[in-house]
Amino acid sequence: MPDNTRRQFIGSVGAAAATSVLAPRALAAARPASMTQAPSPARTPPPQYYTYQSEIYLNGMTRGVTPKITTNLSKLEAQASRVLDARARQALLASAGGRAATRANLGAFHGWRIVPRMFRAHAERDLSVTVLGTRMPAPVVLAPVPFQKRAHPDGELASARAAAAVELTYVQAARASYSIEEVAAANGPGSRWYQVDWPDGDDADTGSLRRARSAGYSHLVITAPRPGRGWRELALIRRNWDGPILLHGIRTVRDAKDAAKRRFDGIIVSNHGGRAAGRAVGSVDALAPIVDAVGDRLAVLFDSGIRTAPDAFKALALGADAVLVGRPYVYGLALDGQAGVTHVIRTLLAELDLTLANSGYRSHRELSRGSLSRVRRSGEHSP
Repeated sequence: MPDNTRRQFIGSVGAAAATSVLAPRALAAARPASMTQAPSPARTPPPQYYTYQSEIYLNGMTRGVTPKITTNLSKLEAQASRVLDARARQALLASAGGRAATRANLGAFHGWRIVPRMFRAHAERDLSVTVLGTRMPAPVVLAPVPFQKRAHPDGELASARAAAAVELTYVQAARASYSIEEVAAANGPGSRWYQVDWPDGDDADTGSLRRARSAGYSHLVITAPRPGRGWRELALIRRNWDGPILLHGIRTVRDAKDAAKRRFDGIIVSNHGGRAAGRAVGSVDALAPIVDAVGDRLAVLFDSGIRTAPDAFKALALGADAVLVGRPYVYGLALDGQAGVTHVIRTLLAELDLTLANSGYRSHRELSRGSLSRVRRSGEHSP
């Protein structure tokens, strides 16, 4: 890079980083005491997540410091595979449930292209959203991943701390390396939900539901029942949970309508982390019809194969209220514990912020199906 270009780059990046990190302190110090003691009633500006990339570039250009973990989220799995043992790789890598479902999810995302809007003001973005009463600074939730000690000794504790640090909702899996209470303590004042498997007959673990409520978990996520199990068990769960309940694992309009009929508060469109053997259908292709069928009656979230910000953008444009991210943050956990989870999530949020900006949007709430085009087999696009 030529010296003059390098200086311009450092100047622009430094200005962005200084504006986001240093300016608030400098301005506060420069103001009269009367101004600093009486804060303005104006609303707090939304986080500008893109500044994380500015920090990374600035550190690299001026100090020669590069991130321990890649900022290319599509390369996370390969990097994590080098530090995971054989058992952890079998459980945690994307191919753990069979490559067919993984390929289907990847192909479904590639079947959509982002259509940028031009001549629109988008200098400041607002990614905030409220889902079933939970306020989120961005429409991203940390999905339930069981037995995270396979990735790192701190397991769920590190992930819950990282989620609280970036103020995102953390979903605790029932099958975990640490207890409900330990993870709640690690999450502190953070937002947290609790996930359980569908009970077998009258064998629901009502004790864990009461413990979760006592420990500050606000929402319950239930994995959809396997064939042969019905809705009778739902009454037992409702008697022991007084908060919102979401059904996880919806892939068809019929099941979504059943969930609405049974008065679930929300659903999560998902193929269970790629483990739906014999049903290798890209879940994102099922999202829009499900939103059309029940989106006016319950919250619709999406959790299948989100690896990068464009993936999240596409799911949000197709109608998801928020997306759940699982394996990427666990790869970060494997690579560098809590710091690794934080890095991956901040990278994803920065990428989503910039994807919105470069596409001409100030918020994901402005997205619609018109924000995408469908790729036909011939290679042509259709709106």
